[in-house]
Amino acid sequence: MKILHLFSNHKLTGPAAPAVTLAAELMKRGHEVIFAHTPLPTPADGYIDKFAAAAGLNTTTAFELPKHLVFSTLVLDAFKLRRFIRANSFDIVHCHLLNDHLTASCAALWSNVKIVRTNHEAAPLRKTLRNMFLFPKHADALIELSRAALDADSANFRMPRERMCIIDSAIDIERFNPARKLPDMRAKWGLRSDDFVVGIAARIQARRRFDVLLDAVALALRDIPNLKLVIIGRGTEIEKVAVLPARERGLSEQVIFAGYLRGDEYVGGLAALDAKIFMMPGTDGSCRAAREAMSLARPVIAAKRGMLPELVEDGRTGRVVVDTPENLAGAIVELGRDEGMRIAMGSAARETALERFDPAKQAGRVEEFYMKLFK
Repeated sequence: MKILHLFSNHKLTGPAAPAVTLAAELMKRGHEVIFAHTPLPTPADGYIDKFAAAAGLNTTTAFELPKHLVFSTLVLDAFKLRRFIRANSFDIVHCHLLNDHLTASCAALWSNVKIVRTNHEAAPLRKTLRNMFLFPKHADALIELSRAALDADSANFRMPRERMCIIDSAIDIERFNPARKLPDMRAKWGLRSDDFVVGIAARIQARRRFDVLLDAVALALRDIPNLKLVIIGRGTEIEKVAVLPARERGLSEQVIFAGYLRGDEYVGGLAALDAKIFMMPGTDGSCRAAREAMSLARPVIAAKRGMLPELVEDGRTGRVVVDTPENLAGAIVELGRDEGMRIAMGSAARETALERFDPAKQAGRVEEFYMKLFK
């Protein structure tokens, strides 16, 4: 099959890594794949081009593909894309974001090419005029990450169920392998071997409910005096949202601000935790940090928000709670007191990751879904 992936951004946003990973895995399966993304404003690190090149993808920046709708650019891109599709005889155009889907829908008029869209938000698409234009007429298939999104989008846009499916977002299973030798971040952070360490990896913003998390840690300390909280991430509001509130609650000795971690230090940071806490989905609705922790055989304490209840199996791979300070503290204390439970949950989490988040298995499921479009 000849497949064109469209990505209307140049940044490594939440959906970028899953989109590139899927395209690369489909290429490994013998398909002819081209990945088109927005041209870079200036060469720099941290953009999608180097990530795609490292994955071995054939890429193009022949189209503007802006993140936001610019009508004149949309028209020009649609004409250029239409010629590109015809010249290369693509079977599938796989869209990952709203604006590249709009461009493809215009380019594919009077064409036999199939348009596939992935909703990377793991939440229902907004019922906007643009989405109502696209679905169901200009989408031959829609891939969802959660049951809640599939049910809502089917109802809101009258998308036929047979043209929809749920396929998990993949992560680099080998990178997040608990057997790998990783930097000893517990030693770097000055933690003792008997400390019970929970952590969160997220952009530090007020909406991420750090107040609830800190209140929960203060409550749990009464029963788990060796409790430590590691906050991995950065944000312009860090002092107001996390540093000062931790100090006000008397948690300065218990809370470690690890900052933004890269490469193996980030993986080692997750591996240093006894349990991962995930309060709510951010811009990456797939909750990638929770998937990564599960792959590292770490149980996840998750709030009952977004797709987290579909990702974490309560009582098996972690705990899912209504995120009041009392409920969250209860889950922390439960795991802190029972090492055997933590180990069993971590093992089950790794098994789940191998089955659900493996890139090769994801590509196989997508390939099978593609094939149904031609029957």
